[in-house]
Amino acid sequence: MVSRRIRLRTCKQLFVFCVAIAVVLLPSWRAGLTRGDERNIAYATSGAPRATSGLNPLPGLDMEDYDRLLHTYVTDDGWVDYGGLARERDALKKFLDSLGSTPPNSFRDDAERLAFWINSYNAFTLADVLDLVYGKHQGVQKVEGFFNGRKHLVAGEHLTLDEIETRGRNLHDPRIHFAIVCASTSCPKLQGFAYRREVLNSQLEQAARQFFGDQNRGLRFDSEKNELYVSSILKWYAGDFTGASGGSERMWALVKAAVSGNELLNFISKYAPADVADRIKRNPPTLHYFEYDWSLNSLDTHSPASKR
Repeated sequence: MVSRRIRLRTCKQLFVFCVAIAVVLLPSWRAGLTRGDERNIAYATSGAPRATSGLNPLPGLDMEDYDRLLHTYVTDDGWVDYGGLARERDALKKFLDSLGSTPPNSFRDDAERLAFWINSYNAFTLADVLDLVYGKHQGVQKVEGFFNGRKHLVAGEHLTLDEIETRGRNLHDPRIHFAIVCASTSCPKLQGFAYRREVLNSQLEQAARQFFGDQNRGLRFDSEKNELYVSSILKWYAGDFTGASGGSERMWALVKAAVSGNELLNFISKYAPADVADRIKRNPPTLHYFEYDWSLNSLDTHSPASKR
């Protein structure tokens, strides 16, 4: 009877501990759900994976000009020349209009669907930054409802950026988190190309490896202390990286990610630099998370000249 009481008391204490952890982490979880997320680059010489044909497979969707805008106004480091892009706001609007009129039943498969939601998120984020942030605020978080208030016409529906992101996440490819960009310094870098069905897998692989190869945005390893620092995106969306399904499983994945993060190491090792991946497998490091920098991913504040 005594031992049963002890076990019962221990279970109650564990339950209280888990509830307390969940309450403490709820703001982080909400933040993760609402992230919510230079020069001209020679168009013909980009090293990005590119489709050689079928650039506009969806009816009425004009990808060519959007692809050109990204090549022109996004640097190799992912910073955006918003001043230059603002001068071509009409070209961007034309692409946004085509996203709105795309028939929702026109997608051939999940790859085409995922590419569509990634492009939609990134394009509408760029437009919203031009309209609400650039030249007015230091970052997107200074604008109330930036992610969950402003509606956009996408595939015949009026959706917020959060809802667009969720449509993409529901396709269950965690690499989406390295492709959608919330226009902030700590976000994955915006790529200088549009995402396309024909080369989507190689594009997502490139985005993931570049993210984990970036010591400021994605991953930094302290070999002497055996400590691994990664983006808070890995914590906020832990359930996506560990295969959790449903709200309760995702919340529990967040709790475990905040307490130890060990469950994330397997995914991280797939895309980390080879030497770091080897260390993770041989001697799992202690996991820490970068503080997220929500300042705007603008070339104005990230060019070498602006830092002198």
